[in-house]
Amino acid sequence: MRLFALLRSETRINPRALASQTAIGAASTVGVLGLVSFSAVMADHSDPGLRMLAMLAVAVLLNAVSQNAVMSASAREAERIIRRLRARLFDRIQYADYMTVSSTGRAVLFTAMAQETQTLSRTVPILTLAAQQVVTLVMVAAFLAYLSLPAFLAAAVFGSLAVLVHVRRSGTMATAMGETIAEEQRLFQAFEHFVDGYKEVRINQRLSDALSAEIVAHSDRVRAARSTTKRRWAIDFVIIQSLFYALVGLMTFAVPMFDDGFSDVVLQVTTVALFMIGPISTIAQAIPAVAETDASLGRILAVEEALSSAASTGAAEEVRPLDEPTRKIALSGATFTYRTTDGAPGFALGPVDLDIRAGEITFITGGNGAGKTTLLRLLAGLLVPDRGALLVNGEPLQPDQRQAYRDGISAVLSDYHLFRRLYGVEEPAAERLASLLDWLEIADKVAVRDRSFSTIDLSSGQRKRLALLVAELEDKPVLMLDEWAADQDPSFRRKFYEEILPGLKRPDRIVLCVTHDDRYFHVADRVIQMDEGHLSRASTG
Repeated sequence: MRLFALLRSETRINPRALASQTAIGAASTVGVLGLVSFSAVMADHSDPGLRMLAMLAVAVLLNAVSQNAVMSASAREAERIIRRLRARLFDRIQYADYMTVSSTGRAVLFTAMAQETQTLSRTVPILTLAAQQVVTLVMVAAFLAYLSLPAFLAAAVFGSLAVLVHVRRSGTMATAMGETIAEEQRLFQAFEHFVDGYKEVRINQRLSDALSAEIVAHSDRVRAARSTTKRRWAIDFVIIQSLFYALVGLMTFAVPMFDDGFSDVVLQVTTVALFMIGPISTIAQAIPAVAETDASLGRILAVEEALSSAASTGAAEEVRPLDEPTRKIALSGATFTYRTTDGAPGFALGPVDLDIRAGEITFITGGNGAGKTTLLRLLAGLLVPDRGALLVNGEPLQPDQRQAYRDGISAVLSDYHLFRRLYGVEEPAAERLASLLDWLEIADKVAVRDRSFSTIDLSSGQRKRLALLVAELEDKPVLMLDEWAADQDPSFRRKFYEEILPGLKRPDRIVLCVTHDDRYFHVADRVIQMDEGHLSRASTG
């Protein structure tokens, strides 16, 4: 089982210390049971006295201390394991290639990082308590054998039946739990579509109704799957508990037929048998939790496996820096083909031969679906050519140089994300910030305090201005802008092309823009036209 394999490989708790605490807890529990049962027998003959009362108090105290130690240690270790799992998964995400992360999807990654790791947090303490109850049951069984061997044999038979019921039903339970988690994943993905496409949902009632119906349908299937799983667990629990109730009846009415001295210990044996129901119930309650956690770990490991091949070169990507800052980027015979989830080819770009030089403003233009964004992502090193090569300063970019190359690029892509804090940027001078905010005409909308924007709740055009401000603060040798001016008002769009863009041009910087604004093509030093994944022409601005 994946859960137990994970606990064996990841836990840092001293097993001897944990086992000794568990044994002390179980022994003290049996001590309490023994003292209570013997006191009940002695009550007819004499007063149990202060000595037995003191022994009972010591046993209760030992039980409380040991259980607290075991539960606290297991809870702390569970959180440590979760932290290591998340760190390992985040490491895979951090170094995976762009296409792998995109195809995996946010819902899958968020669920693996947050929801599914939390099942481990809930289960490890339950599992620890269940393990302690197993030890307690063994000791209680030994005590029962001491009191009456026939009663012990009856308990062993019924216990074996309970284990058989669990084993035969556990496979079905695990399968049902996996199906439930998969259905929940589909629900989250549908809701993600609803949130991401909220504008489209609000302006299209038919779309809204259809998507809402799909979400409700997924929710109903999750409810049904959860209900089925819990019903199966309830049946499992009821069968096991009923077996032990039958055991109590058997001990009371049938065992005396085979044990002449049973009448002397019937009260103690019955007390022990009734006591066994509590530990059995705890163990039974752990069964669905373990099954759910094992299924969740399966999902996490599946995500890790999907990312691992893409992340395998991640560490190597940071090994070797570029020999010099980027001054020239070229594609030589480069091709790239998108593929569907089943591997079928989709849109294809190339072969492309192209070079981009520092000291120039280069525009990439073309119709929708021409391949402009794909070309830009190839040039940015986010996509790796299927064939051909990306050349930097005249040399093919090697796998162990990709991260160093990307570190020299500032980009505001069409699907950019604006971070509120200035991550990875040197502390900017106040005068520099004030000048850039004025230049981008947003000084009256936002300020920078403690390396954070005072707000990013702005229009899409104003958010792009902040993204450009960050790119300028990064001051890297390559600047890439994908349809940057598309969300700007006409006045600022004109300022961008006629004032800001020329101001960003430097002899040591490559400025590369994807744009449709043909009225401003004269600003560019070169204009590259794309059509259906190929370069159709290039001209000088």
